Amino acid sequence: MARFLRLTVERALAGKAGELKEYLIGVEVFDRKSSYDPRVDPIVRVEARRLRAKLKAYYEGDGKGDAVLIEFLSGSYAPHLSVRTAAAAERQTADGITVAVLPFADLGLKPQNQYFSDGLTEELIHALTKVPRMRVVAWNTAAQLRGRQDDVRALRDQLQVDAVLTGSVRIAGASLRVRAQLIDTASGVYLWSENFQRHMQDVFAIQEEIALAIVRTLRGQLTGDGEGALVARGRSSIGAYDYYLKGRYYWHRRSPDDLRRSIEYFEAAIAADREYAPAFAGLADAYTLLVDYGLLHPAEGMPKAKAAAERAIELDPALAEAYTSLALIRSHYDWEWQDSLALYRRAIELNPGYATARHWLGIDWYALNGKLEEAKVQMDLALQLDPLSGIIREGKAFLYLLEGRQEEAVRSYLELIHDDPTFYKGYTSLGRAYAQEGRYLEAICMLEKGRALAGDVPNILAAMGQVYAAGGETERAREILRQLEDISSQSHVPSTAFAVVHLGLNEPERALEWLENACRQRESSLTSIYVHPIYASLRGEPRFQELLRTMGFER
Repeated sequence: MARFLRLTVERALAGKAGELKEYLIGVEVFDRKSSYDPRVDPIVRVEARRLRAKLKAYYEGDGKGDAVLIEFLSGSYAPHLSVRTAAAAERQTADGITVAVLPFADLGLKPQNQYFSDGLTEELIHALTKVPRMRVVAWNTAAQLRGRQDDVRALRDQLQVDAVLTGSVRIAGASLRVRAQLIDTASGVYLWSENFQRHMQDVFAIQEEIALAIVRTLRGQLTGDGEGALVARGRSSIGAYDYYLKGRYYWHRRSPDDLRRSIEYFEAAIAADREYAPAFAGLADAYTLLVDYGLLHPAEGMPKAKAAAERAIELDPALAEAYTSLALIRSHYDWEWQDSLALYRRAIELNPGYATARHWLGIDWYALNGKLEEAKVQMDLALQLDPLSGIIREGKAFLYLLEGRQEEAVRSYLELIHDDPTFYKGYTSLGRAYAQEGRYLEAICMLEKGRALAGDVPNILAAMGQVYAAGGETERAREILRQLEDISSQSHVPSTAFAVVHLGLNEPERALEWLENACRQRESSLTSIYVHPIYASLRGEPRFQELLRTMGFER
């Protein structure tokens, strides 16, 4: 029996659990000859039952305090290993368990294939977020941990995670090889490991098998039907799935060109499979962000986003991402705030671990309606799920600005650009914070750095114009206005961009004209007028009050 246990555990830790069949065990453990027929000789089945019973009795008695738990599920000869430490058990009993899925390495070393390994990682994260009492670190944070597979104890300290899933992917023509390992962060012990050598079409089955193995390995720390919660996304052809992964890859990069490129891939995925709900949800996300960033006219982008989100929900009523996108559309384009709130709550009910739903509910609903305490609760929950996300950290710092806590906002923005010097919103937001303090030279310096990273984004130019005007450089501010006019002849420029510069020039009538035009256009950027400090000088104006009423804000 000791040989039985040793062989199965060693093969599992080596990633060869798939080899543990009845014939192999009969030959290598019980010294049966090569002619051994398991249908005639039941020794492996008999001894497996004995081994399960002995392990159960051992862990209920002398082995009650053992750190490592070895179990064999009925019908399987592959052991499931989990780690039980007193501290971990105490914490997990109260709070569940926290898992980080690190970006799977591309062993083919082909940059053009990174989207696939990243996409596989994100799909696993999505599956695991649905498991009760399991907190899964979100993709934005996971992506920043690339290459940290050998540093699991540091990850435990940094992210308070109990286990880390690492892996690798190799694509060779139509063949796909995936290796995955689940590691306990307290001890460094491998809890589970497996190799998958399959056809590319089997990627969906591989995802499900990995997620199921994690739940089974950790089930001692979970409650509820963890396996039942692993509802897979709607399956599709490998071609549609491949286009979808490319779309998400570019969507995450968030630059104007990358967002437009993501739309091309989402549309290609839809063309390949008209019933693939995640592709419609991705298309809605891309159009929504292009409009929200002021890069696409609302009348062009929002109806497309809305149609895509509604189609995604029609195809998959359990897809949290689609409800989240539709919630933002209902608030930022339709101005149906209560309907938007209900959609956010539905998204969170479907997937409490979806950080974007928490983030947008906090910053794009509660904060914009002046409900700052509720906003902080949601932003803190989003940060628990995605602690290294630059966009969520930027949003949390913006809440400090809304509360008049400029020093804390500035400190948060400085920490953000220190941690990620390539994140342009960190610089532009810091520039706006400096402007609130009257530090105009420093504000322009930060805005210029953001502009260098993002290009001539209208909203950045508008902020620069407002700061120039506030600092007394009126001619430079008017030059910014001329630049915005030139850009508007080629592409969309939000009316709020012109309004902001006119506010800096102390021209409230012109600013109100542009804001009223923004209202007619239903621009997303207008939704901040109820709370943003930049509009403070207009609060007593009847025309401004009418704008608030039109947009559904309560006074």
